Amino acid sequence: MFLIGPFVYFYVRNTLTGFYRLHKYDWIHFVPTIIATIGSFPYLFLPFENKLQLANQIIHDLNTINTIEVNLFYTFQQSFGLRTLLVFVYLLYCFYLLWKYYPSKKTERQNPKKQYFIIYRWLVLFLSNMLFICISFTYLALNAGFSMSNESISNGYLLYIMAGFAYSLMSFSLLLFPEVLYGIPRNSTLNLTKKKKEKRKTIPEEDPFFELSVQIQNYLQEKKPYLKFDFTMSTIAIDLKIPQNQVAYCITHLMNIKFSKLKTKLRIAHAIELLESGTNSIVTIEAIGKQSGFKTRSNFYSAFKKEIGITPSEYVQNINQ
Repeated sequence: MFLIGPFVYFYVRNTLTGFYRLHKYDWIHFVPTIIATIGSFPYLFLPFENKLQLANQIIHDLNTINTIEVNLFYTFQQSFGLRTLLVFVYLLYCFYLLWKYYPSKKTERQNPKKQYFIIYRWLVLFLSNMLFICISFTYLALNAGFSMSNESISNGYLLYIMAGFAYSLMSFSLLLFPEVLYGIPRNSTLNLTKKKKEKRKTIPEEDPFFELSVQIQNYLQEKKPYLKFDFTMSTIAIDLKIPQNQVAYCITHLMNIKFSKLKTKLRIAHAIELLESGTNSIVTIEAIGKQSGFKTRSNFYSAFKKEIGITPSEYVQNINQ
C-alpha cells in the first residue's frame, strides 16, 4: 500500500505534464516502501511452519493481529495508519496539480480542448474516488487502533461496501469513456506565441494535430498496412514514430470515425477494387477477402454486406450483368 500514493502521483503528474519518464529524484518516493520491506525481512525469512501458526492464530482470534509483530520499525496499527496517511498526502498534492493545470487559454492552444477536458474530468473523478476510499480506510485504521479488530471490522461493513462501489465506478467509467486511456495528445512543435483574442469556432484545420491527421491518411493510402491481419492502431504509431494517443485522437476526433470502422472501410474498399478489376476470375472470393486483410470468409462476407448491403458474390453478379 506504500506504493499506491507514489503511483497515483506519477500517473496524474505525467498525464497532466506529458512527461512519461521518471524524474531524477523520483526514487525518494520509494523510500517508505524500502523501509517497510527491510522491516519485514525477519518475518519473510521465518520458517513456513511459524507463518502457518501465526495465520491460524489470526483465523481463530482476529484480535491477535494487534499483538503480532511482523515489522522491525512499527506495529500493525502504526503501519495501517502510516500507509493511509501517506496516500492521503499524495492525493492532496494531486488535487493541487489539478488546480495548477486547470484548463486555460495556453493549454487550449497546446492541446486539443475536447480531449483535455475529458482527461481532466476523469482525473477529478479518479482522485475523488481515491480520496473517499482513503478517508474510509483512515477511519477504519483509527477505529482499529482504539477498539478490538473484530469490532472495527463489524462496524466498517458499510464503508467496505461504499469503497467497493467507488472502485466499481472508476472501472465502469473506463468502459463508458475509453478515451481516458489515450491520455492528452500534445503537439510539442506547436508555436505558443501570443495571438490576438478573437471569438471563432474551432475548425479541423485549426486543430494542432490536423497536419498529423493528414499524414496518417496519406500513410494509409500509400502503405496500405490494413491489408495485414495484425493491423492495429499501434502499427500506425510505430511506423510513423508518434505516440499512440495522438493517433487515437486524430482518427476519433479529426477523421470522425472509430478505428475499427476505419479499418473495415479500407479493407472493403480494397476488396471492391479487386472484384471490379476481375481478380475474382483468377482467385476465389475468399482469397480476395484474405488479400484485403480479413482472416476468415465469414468475417469478410459479414463485413462486406454490412458496409455495402449485399454479399461479395452478389456484388460480382451485379458487375457481370
